[in-house]
Amino acid sequence: MIKKTTQIIALIPAKKNSQDLKNKNLKKLNNLSLFELAILGAKKSKFINKIYLSSDSDKILNKGKKYQIELIRRKKSLSTNSASANSVIFDFIKNYLKNDQENFIIVYLQPTSPFRNTNHIDGAINYFIKKKFRLLLSVAENKNFFKSLYKKNNTLFPYFNDKLITKNRQNLKKIYCPNGAIYIFYSDDFMKNKKLGFVKSGYFIMNKIDSIDIDDKEDYLLANYLSKRYLKI
Repeated sequence: MIKKTTQIIALIPAKKNSQDLKNKNLKKLNNLSLFELAILGAKKSKFINKIYLSSDSDKILNKGKKYQIELIRRKKSLSTNSASANSVIFDFIKNYLKNDQENFIIVYLQPTSPFRNTNHIDGAINYFIKKKFRLLLSVAENKNFFKSLYKKNNTLFPYFNDKLITKNRQNLKKIYCPNGAIYIFYSDDFMKNKKLGFVKSGYFIMNKIDSIDIDDKEDYLLANYLSKRYLKI
């Protein structure tokens, strides 16, 4: 078990620009922006002690004020399309947490996973604590992984064995991939490696709908259609 004094911190990265969908984090589902859905999911958690919203957008930061959370004006260098999640997390720990000389548990919640809710967040945190993981990420089953093809010139080639293309999916080994909804880790571990390392990490499985990650217009249209029925706040 973790120490009772260990702080559990939520970090929500919500930059202004997005390469494939303009103002993505301000897009709304059921009258709430994507970043607001992430905030509400974290605020209702029974584990999270403090929430930080990181953004280079005045509009996002101004809207974030009403939720009484910590606001971080992100540097321009950390708001480009080439800026990695690792660089954002490193800057956050170094400049906002490290001075406290304490090891924190960080829950990294990207706004682009709108169907992730408090039940997922608390379920993942509880599992992280119970199993004494050092890092946990949310995943979804990738049912067609072994049937993957790649394109070369004008033709397709099997990425794996050609025989797997027509093999019954039920007879293939289950494979999981990160869905981007939840990452949980210790601040000290991150600062030692300057990145998230996923070897022997814990996992929290989410279903296909709850794993929807909004990257482009088509993703948003699908999420908007499903939100009337499946979005839980």
